[in-house]
Amino acid sequence: MEKNLTPQSQSSLGFFGIIRESLKTTSRNGKLLLPTLLLVFLASSQLDFAQKYILAPVAKDFVFQLAKHPNMVHDLTYNIDQTTYVGALDDVREILLVKLLILVISSVISLVFLVATVSSSSEAYTAKVLSRKDMFLKIKASWKRPLVTSFYMILLTFGIISLYLISIGVTSILAVNSWAVVFFGAITLSIPVCYFYVAALWMVSVVVSVLEEDFVGVKAIGRAAELMKGKKLQASLMMVLFAMFYGVVHMMANCVTSHNLSQSTRMAITIPFTNGLFSLLKLFMFVVFTVFYHERKTSHDEKEGKGFYLPIAAADQA
Repeated sequence: MEKNLTPQSQSSLGFFGIIRESLKTTSRNGKLLLPTLLLVFLASSQLDFAQKYILAPVAKDFVFQLAKHPNMVHDLTYNIDQTTYVGALDDVREILLVKLLILVISSVISLVFLVATVSSSSEAYTAKVLSRKDMFLKIKASWKRPLVTSFYMILLTFGIISLYLISIGVTSILAVNSWAVVFFGAITLSIPVCYFYVAALWMVSVVVSVLEEDFVGVKAIGRAAELMKGKKLQASLMMVLFAMFYGVVHMMANCVTSHNLSQSTRMAITIPFTNGLFSLLKLFMFVVFTVFYHERKTSHDEKEGKGFYLPIAAADQA
């Protein structure tokens, strides 16, 4: 049941407070999140198995073509005797088409996963109960908004990458004194900082676009940047934390594949293992940034003198 409460002191949940509140929200919302997590895990695993089995013979044939024609890359680069390499070119086209299809299907799965998790977690955080029917309706009503916002974030990311490449290129050409070297070092060191900030901005932007109907695309990105004021470091550190966990999962998967196992055995172990942990990490990341959004929105509303909802945990303590 929804609880209307009078505003209290400004929200001040720190880094670990956000994580702790996210765990509570996930626990309260388990009846919806667990089936969603299971469906995403099964869909992602089946997709990976299908990709491996479809591409395995194609990749094997392409390697055979490379061994048979060691000068193939050189000849294709200079348009020399391409008819000889029709089989290899067909393999490349098939690989690219399968990869593109897998990318599209994976993006659809991630989009539905995002909208379902953010919508249900937002309701759970504000002390409401969302039924499966309501969740489906929310997915149907809001899936376009995070898709459009992600498109604009991709454009922004490419713009930033282009700016970095231009800066590095110009600095490399002009690197004739110590100041140029220092500038080049500063650019290099700023890359991971910018990466994690943009990743956090992207996450907050899509959360905004899911939860606020009037904010989509550039408007959602602007809204996210406004909410992140004063908490950019906190949001970026949360992305660093998830990146570290993703790295640990990759290392664990590599440890498994390093053993002398057959290809089918490695696939049977690593695909469910990595997909299960990646799906769980992604779900918790969505919940964390949903809680972060509500905390920042509460703080922003307090500054403007608006009312707000406290999370159910805070309501229970009142």
